[in-house]
Amino acid sequence: MYVEKKWQVNREKVAWAKSFPGLLRAPSDAIGLTLRKVIPLEKEPYFILLFDEGRILLTPAPAEILPPEILEALQRARTDIEPFHREFFRELDRLAGEDREMQRLARLENIVGAIRNNARTIPELKDTLRVLLSELEGEEPGPACPPEDQGRPENREKK
Repeated sequence: MYVEKKWQVNREKVAWAKSFPGLLRAPSDAIGLTLRKVIPLEKEPYFILLFDEGRILLTPAPAEILPPEILEALQRARTDIEPFHREFFRELDRLAGEDREMQRLARLENIVGAIRNNARTIPELKDTLRVLLSELEGEEPGPACPPEDQGRPENREKK
């Protein structure tokens, strides 16, 4: 359930990012504008060209702007463009927060599902989880493996 919601929220976040009102789609859209700053992106050879009134152009202009590039571009140029697009960034922040929360819940769902699916076939799993939960709750510290498995190299705690 949360895995699907996470993907849905992520798609909404990316669609919102791609709809940035200050995003120029082609170099010809920048004719007559004043270039204020050039910001490099981590992925070469891309740069953000920052123009008046919070408008940006990703260059070289890709045929399609991919999610990592548009999200990085918005983040790197944020301090310069947010004053012109406050509502846009408010919604982007809301979607990013919801995306992080859905990711957290999806991880929880996956972990619980893995435990549920393996509990019958791995009898030691329940005891190991009890020991682990006790450790995490600060009760009785001890190894995360049942005593009979502690000596096995793959089960030794690594610190």
